[in-house]
Amino acid sequence: MFPNGLNFKLKRQQGAALMLALFVILLAAGILAAVANLRSNASQAVVYEVQGQRSYWLAKAQLELALVQLYPLNQASQACSAVSPSGRSWSSDSWQNCTSSIRCSETVVDSQRVIRLQSTASCGSGTEVASRVLTVEAAG
Repeated sequence: MFPNGLNFKLKRQQGAALMLALFVILLAAGILAAVANLRSNASQAVVYEVQGQRSYWLAKAQLELALVQLYPLNQASQACSAVSPSGRSWSSDSWQNCTSSIRCSETVVDSQRVIRLQSTASCGSGTEVASRVLTVEAAG
């Protein structure tokens, strides 16, 4: 029905749709793999953010407690010996796998006593550990 040359060209183009479909499938698989990788990285970032916030609030709470011990309400200021320098491991529900410690040092600058408090806290386990160090200096 068709001239011999045209029939040859039609047969030669058969299977092009198969190659196009294979290309589309591979492209979709690549996009899905990239999206899955992004989602995994995003969830990992959330874990680090939560651990970092826990560490920050724990270190801040340690500083506030030490300041209350050093400067009790309606009393004279205390020496660094009033602050317990030992580390502590936390095991309550919200603070599992968290540790904290605080250090206190005194120096005299221009004949005034300066107290330096340094609080360190870390939360997490394995490779997912976040740590924060906060420092406060107070005169008196």
